[in-house]
Amino acid sequence: MNLEDLIKEAEDICSFKLEEIREIKKRNELKVLSAFRSAGIDEYVVSFVGTGYGYNDRGREALEDVFSLSFSSESAIVIPQIISGTHAISSALFALLRPKDRILSVTGPVYDTLRRVINSLSKWGIEYQEIPFEYREDAEYIKSKINTPPKIIFIQRSCGYNWSRKSLTISDIANIVSNVRDIFEESIIFVDNCYGEFVEDREPIEVGADIIVGSLIKGVGGNLAPTGAYIAGKREIIDKIGDFITAPGQGRDIGPTLGIQRAMLQGLLFAPHFIGESLEGLTMASYILEKLGFEVLPKWYEPRGDGVQRIILRDREKLIRFLQGIQNFCPVNSMYTIEPQELPGYSDPVILAGGGFVQGSTGEFSADGILKPPYVAFIQGGYSHNQVIVGIISSIEKILEEGK
Repeated sequence: MNLEDLIKEAEDICSFKLEEIREIKKRNELKVLSAFRSAGIDEYVVSFVGTGYGYNDRGREALEDVFSLSFSSESAIVIPQIISGTHAISSALFALLRPKDRILSVTGPVYDTLRRVINSLSKWGIEYQEIPFEYREDAEYIKSKINTPPKIIFIQRSCGYNWSRKSLTISDIANIVSNVRDIFEESIIFVDNCYGEFVEDREPIEVGADIIVGSLIKGVGGNLAPTGAYIAGKREIIDKIGDFITAPGQGRDIGPTLGIQRAMLQGLLFAPHFIGESLEGLTMASYILEKLGFEVLPKWYEPRGDGVQRIILRDREKLIRFLQGIQNFCPVNSMYTIEPQELPGYSDPVILAGGGFVQGSTGEFSADGILKPPYVAFIQGGYSHNQVIVGIISSIEKILEEGK
């Protein structure tokens, strides 16, 4: 197997798909640049160091403005005190729900760590119900199963660890939103947008979602944000969440950025480029892996709703060896051999490959998998398509060589 020949073949066969990704990347780069210009970002905002309570923190105000404009929302919360996508989702749910309210997931079961949040909400008398993923756009089925209008309709864009589940494109989300809006006019439509940012040239707010949430270290932070998450959507909703995150009466008027907004802003500016590079690499790798006989989701020519590539390895040791190979192609911690471990919120051991400049950053090129059948590797991120392709194919080569 000649790696260079495979890459050249993939470039030729996948050329129309790669061109489509580059066009989306260009549009998103220009959209984010326009957001910076419209928000009037200047040197003072970039270098401002807010401390203490963070009153009149120019960095926080700039982050809110630029993220709102980039995601076509009325308002946004973007502060370093929110440390992950799950933290942002949990904060939003606890802020918006009250006893006897109900969450309806129309995209099937939520992922493991969010299940813990749902279980905690249930202790407050908040109900949870889910629609099987295959019925997500079936308005008649949804009406037949739901008697009481839910307060929140939850849509998970990425597949999570549900390896066989399709990730949702913006068109898919538009169809879901249209259907559930016809049934439940007053419900808040809430989209977990993690891994989906800038994969297409529209975001869920633009097709009717009321609120979207995501992590800055899963791509939209452009591999520069050291921590953080965003919550964007309708102003009234965002204000309620702000009161919960800090305190009623103080809400979004406090929260120091500590100078971290420089990396967050610069990361957002670079995010469309890095995400586009990753998607090019994942697309070509999908073609090459399928040609080598591996099962992949999505296939190289299929529409992508998120920036995650799945490889179904169907063997415990192959999954471990593959992820150890990915670790070897990370810029940081490449010399270490990773092993499966028990992690809070997960029912089975997990193996995580990744080494970047931010702890836990999946946007910098990473992969992970749960140690249970069918032993699927989930790959995401990357600084360049070259890093992604060579890292994946070299890791697969090791598996093939050991199998001879």
